[in-house]
Amino acid sequence: MQITTTQTGLAVQQNTHPLLAKQVKYEDENVVFEAIKAALAISFAHLNAKKLDAKDMDFLANEVTDAIIEKYPGIRISEIKTAFAKGIRGEYGEYFGLSVVTFDNFVKSYIFSPERANLGKTVPALEAPTMPTSHVMFETAKSNVVEAFRSFQNKTKTFERIALTAYNFLDSIKLITFSNQEKWDFVDEAKVELKGMLDNQKVIETRPAERKKLSSTINELANNGCKDQVINVSKALALKSLFECILLEERDLANEIEQQRSLFIKLLKESMEDRKDA
Repeated sequence: MQITTTQTGLAVQQNTHPLLAKQVKYEDENVVFEAIKAALAISFAHLNAKKLDAKDMDFLANEVTDAIIEKYPGIRISEIKTAFAKGIRGEYGEYFGLSVVTFDNFVKSYIFSPERANLGKTVPALEAPTMPTSHVMFETAKSNVVEAFRSFQNKTKTFERIALTAYNFLDSIKLITFSNQEKWDFVDEAKVELKGMLDNQKVIETRPAERKKLSSTINELANNGCKDQVINVSKALALKSLFECILLEERDLANEIEQQRSLFIKLLKESMEDRKDA
């Protein structure tokens, strides 16, 4: 795409440049899943390959989605489609069958391709960002919590990525009402959960150096270390507990958050005034 120097041309460039789109780590996981599922179907169709039944296609799409979000969180949906299209045409070398590994390799090859490197050089300069209004900041934070709640209900991995931000916002507007004892209980539970996660990683890890690192982290945890990790996990557990209560009591989470709008704006204003005085 040719970069123009006019304001209109720049606006078009900014709106259409692939690298200015939202990264998959910030997309709704269901949106990424549906896009990848569609791209997989197109790949099978273009190769005239045997069509998978709905169950197998969903399984493949789920596996590919999880792999891409975990390994290539900075990629965009449009780039995934490009990687698949080029991959099935042999532009990244020979491949055998259409599997999770195959599509993973397509994306990996695209990420490290000269084409992608050159694409990064054509990203237009963005206008200096303006400070969002307090109401916009509130709406963004509220939307994030609602998304976390939806992810919790649907049991998707999006919850894990945004739980900490959601908890901190709810805590700031006084909607986290657990007692100190309850919070310490979540900390104790977090230590157990974190150790289990580390133990499982160690079991499947085959690289000696990585196994050694995991053993060191497990020992540190046993000696009351890894405090940041423990706190983050405890907040995610507390958020799950809060969401479970909201579901059981059939409460309107969005409305409860809305009731705290004035408090959020008041606290934000006080924070900004404190920074000016500092």
